[in-house]
This record gives sequence, structure tokens and C-alpha cells, in this order.
Amino acid sequence: MVNKLKKGIFFVLVAFCPFFSSCDEEVINTIIEVALEFFDMLGYNMEDEVVEDQNTSDEITDVVTDTKVDWEQYCPPIGNQGSYGTCVAWATAYNLKTTLNMIDGTWKVANKNSAMYQCSPVDLWHLMPTDSKSSNCGGSNFEPAFEVMISKGVASMSDVPFTNSKMVCDYVSGKGSSSNKLAEYRIVAYSSELTVDGSSHGMNENNIKNYLKMGPLVVGAKLGDRFMAWNSSDVISYDTKTYQGQHAYHAMALVGFDDSKGAFRLRNSWGADDWGDNGSIWVDYDFFFDQFCFGVWRASNSVTSAASTKSSSGNDVKVTVVSDNFVENGKRMLKFSIENNGSSTISTANYPITYLLFKAKHLTEKYLLFDNLEEKSIAPGQNATFEVFYSIPQKAKDGKYYLALIADPYNEVGDDNQADNFSFVTGNNMEPLYLSNGILSPVPSSIQEVRTLVCERFKNAYRNDEIKTSLIRMKKNNSNF
Repeated sequence: MVNKLKKGIFFVLVAFCPFFSSCDEEVINTIIEVALEFFDMLGYNMEDEVVEDQNTSDEITDVVTDTKVDWEQYCPPIGNQGSYGTCVAWATAYNLKTTLNMIDGTWKVANKNSAMYQCSPVDLWHLMPTDSKSSNCGGSNFEPAFEVMISKGVASMSDVPFTNSKMVCDYVSGKGSSSNKLAEYRIVAYSSELTVDGSSHGMNENNIKNYLKMGPLVVGAKLGDRFMAWNSSDVISYDTKTYQGQHAYHAMALVGFDDSKGAFRLRNSWGADDWGDNGSIWVDYDFFFDQFCFGVWRASNSVTSAASTKSSSGNDVKVTVVSDNFVENGKRMLKFSIENNGSSTISTANYPITYLLFKAKHLTEKYLLFDNLEEKSIAPGQNATFEVFYSIPQKAKDGKYYLALIADPYNEVGDDNQADNFSFVTGNNMEPLYLSNGILSPVPSSIQEVRTLVCERFKNAYRNDEIKTSLIRMKKNNSNF
């Protein structure tokens, strides 16, 4: 059993040798080697996680009034990853995906104890590309796990079981399941340890609680010896930093919070017999952010498009970018048209036209280029052309970006077809534009008509409704307005 092995290692490595100078170097090295083999069982390669390549969700600043959220009733039984570094697969497939299926009704909660209705971490491990994971089940990252579940799905435990707690790690092809796919994933929060430039995002209690209200999450965390040996229903509020490097990180499911305890509820994959609170643990809010957690991810089984939101107003405005060219002295000129496809005359004074620059994969890093327009009334079946000068904000960092022209982002006129309210400016083949020293390139001379970034080429790109929600939050927080 995993934790029996770990307790023996801890006793020797942590408790015994520090008190006896007679531990010769060979013995110590042997003990460390055994310990590192155990730490490979954790299986989260945090140092290889590149959050800059992953789509980031907005921080939600709405004040949470709920005092408790609990998703454990939808979770499968506590699993045990055994002596393998497959914690990411257990957290994302077995715990998160299974629970999402139960919550949205894809599977019945009454069947959660059946292997037919549990997602297989073994299959997910085998599905992940070889270059995205360590050999001998030595660990992996969140991004390839999520991407595989989006593209290939994941088989059930009955199809790909963890038989007798044994598995073949390498040179095995996964099965996947076309009927059991994720639709998308986002990184909700990350600490400076996961970024090259030392930036962080969303690592606060209010943000995580807001996302937990929507559903369970998964986390990457750094462990110490108190956590590893925990066997209590109490709240863990501190730990020692005995373990360093790539052998200290672990993935778990985040399934709730309770203000009466001042703690988050995490579900582990070390069995339910003699670790934690029957296999789960309460982690103090402050400890969670100050020392424990380094990244938080969410995922969903479905994508809801803003285009599906219908009204009966008879209004329909369509925006189209014609050109976006550099002029001089840092100025650019945007030329676009607005077409009225509705049944009544609509004035541009009735709704804003917003031009947004946002970093690819990071909608949280966005800049409002303009959000007002000269007043024109456009009759049904007619269109009008506009030219607007703007500048790239000096604070915009170099990197990959998209431009988005959005009509009526807050739906103030009750548009019947919001799908054509968006017009994106991209590079060739929908690749991002590149910003360097305030200059955008390459902006094609002929703008491709792109109404949404959700397509086969960019399966995990931002949806139109996400961008609208992001703008609403900007407006609410008076950010860049």
C-alpha cells in the first residue's frame, strides 16, 4: 500500500538520519534514492507546466455569499494510484471528468460505484503523447491530459481497468472514447512559480470560491511531510518544506469549501484506508494560497455559444472589419462596416462598438482600443462604413494577440443574432498577430471574415460569450474604461 511505504521512508529519511551523524554517505544516498522513487508516485511535473500556452479564465471578483459548497456526492469512490506517478490522470480523468458526467446527468449518480461509469486514469495516461510525460509512469502535466480528453475522450474503468493496482506505463496505446469527451478547459489561477516572468493570476479565495460554485476543479500543489503523513479529519494549516524539486508536486481534485472550517475540500488518489479523512483532506484557506497551491484548472463537458441566445426584438446588426493598417506616429486606422439586418432603424448611439486587443490564450490580458463611435442611424437592409484612428497601448507587452470588433457587447438592443456581432482580425490561417515594440504584424491586406475563434484549428480558443462576459467584468470594475 502506498502510504505504508511512504511512512517507512519518512521515518528513515526525515526522522532517523538527521539525529545520527554515523549515517554513512552510501546509506543516505540509498535512502534518498528510494524516497525519490516514491516521490515519482506523486506525478505532477510542475516545472514543465507552461501556463503561457494555456487559455486563462478571467478572475471573478463577485463577492461570494455562499458559506459552503460540496460536490463530493457526485464523486466516484476514492481511488488509489498505487506506486505510479499518474496523479494528474487520476485527478483529471477519474475524479474531475467522472464527477462532471455525474453532475450534468451524462451518467447517473446512483452508478458512480460502477467501473462502467468511472473514467479510466490508465487509459488517459496511455493516450497522452509520449513526449508529454515521463517514462515509467514518472509524471505528467495538466495541459496534455486536458487536450487529449478534448480530442479523443477517455475510456471507462471497465474498458481499461487498473487491475490489481498494476499497469504497464510505456508503449501502450490508449483507447479513448468519442462519446466521453471534454468540451474545453481553462486555467483559473496560477502562482508566479508557473510563469517565466513571475506573474500570477487569480490566486485568491474569492476567485476560487466563485469557480467552485460552478463545479469541481483540479489543483497542482507542493507537498511537505505533514501532508504526506496526514491521517485526520482536521484542517491542515501548515506544512514543512522538506521535499524540493520535481519530486514534490501532486495533482488532486478540489471539490468544495466550508467557511465554518475556513478550508477547501480536496479529494486525493492515495486510497481511503489510512490517509487523510477517508482519502480526502481539508486545507486551510491561507495555507492553500500562501504555500500549498500553484495552479487551479476547470473543465466542462459542453460549450454554450452566445449565438444560441435568441430574442424577439427584430434587431440584428452585423459588423465586418474591412482593414486595419498602420498609418504613422504609432497610429493605426481601422475601417469597418455595420449592416442592419433587422426590421427597424437602429442608431449607433443606442449601443457601443468595442475594439479589443487581447493576448492569445490570455483573455485576462486585454486592452480596450475604443468603445465609442460617431452617431449614425442605419435603416433596415442598409449599411454604413466607419474609419477610426487608434493607438496600441504602451503597456501592452510583446506577444501573440487577436483583435476583436464587437457590436453591442452588452446586448443593449436585444440582438436576435449575436453570432455576427463579432469580427476578429487574425493573421493568415487564423494564426495570432504578433505585437513587437507597439507594432502589430502581420495584419493581412485582405481581412479574413472570422466570426468566432471556436473552430477545428483552435478547439480550445475563447468563445464569443466568454469575451462578452470578460468585457462586462471590465465595465463593472471600471477597468480600461
